[in-house]
Amino acid sequence: MTVRATARRLLETVSGRRVKTIDPGAVAFIDPQKRHSDWFSYDLVLQRLLTLNRIDLVVDVGANEGQFARRVRRTYSGPIMSFEPVAATFDRLSRAAAQDPHWSVHQLALGSADGTAEIHVASDTSFSSLLNANDFSRKRFRQSVVQSRQVVDVKRLDEVLEPLMAAEPDTRLFVKLDTQGYDLEAFAGLGAYVDLVMIVQSELSLIPIYDGMPHWTHSVSVYEAAGFAVAGMFPVNHDSVGRVIEYDTLLVRAQPNITQV
Repeated sequence: MTVRATARRLLETVSGRRVKTIDPGAVAFIDPQKRHSDWFSYDLVLQRLLTLNRIDLVVDVGANEGQFARRVRRTYSGPIMSFEPVAATFDRLSRAAAQDPHWSVHQLALGSADGTAEIHVASDTSFSSLLNANDFSRKRFRQSVVQSRQVVDVKRLDEVLEPLMAAEPDTRLFVKLDTQGYDLEAFAGLGAYVDLVMIVQSELSLIPIYDGMPHWTHSVSVYEAAGFAVAGMFPVNHDSVGRVIEYDTLLVRAQPNITQV
């Protein structure tokens, strides 16, 4: 046992609380009987939802360089499937996943239909999108300016998941969507497998940053119609006067008879 693990166990024994790392510079002390009060922290809400919903597979759509997968690895040890279409970014994702035998990576964009599409590659590749960045985005996020374009393969998620679902039909999914305005298209590609999804994470823009992206209330209504409810909304960034531009939004499927933890 490491020194850090020993210190954490000692603190938990003395305090009667669970010690959870929020980021490298902060920890929280959580009462095991009151974990519903952890709404203030994205990481703690995510941990609680993963536990409550007994997730078997994390599907990481719009993986970029693997930032989300590395974050979820703090508390989740099961399989992760990451999807990233941009070639150079996918290379960095592949290197990040190389030492993790339960983390597979796929050079694909995901949508509602199979085919190919042109992706706009931004100077900061986390802004790369199948949609065009609008004027607001180019002014607020200079790094969203397009540097190049690539033709990428697009697949439906149900087709990609089909071999796994055939072997493990009761798999409980967490689908994280971060496609820069294309989340609903990727979500539609789940088809009938949407019924196996317990948690969805979607990046919703209150101030649109791409041409043609859906209004955030429309996105929420689509998720609600599929049986999900908002479990938490966490600001990603703000404009110059303090308005929220985007929220990372966690949505959970209503499930009866889940034991509280």
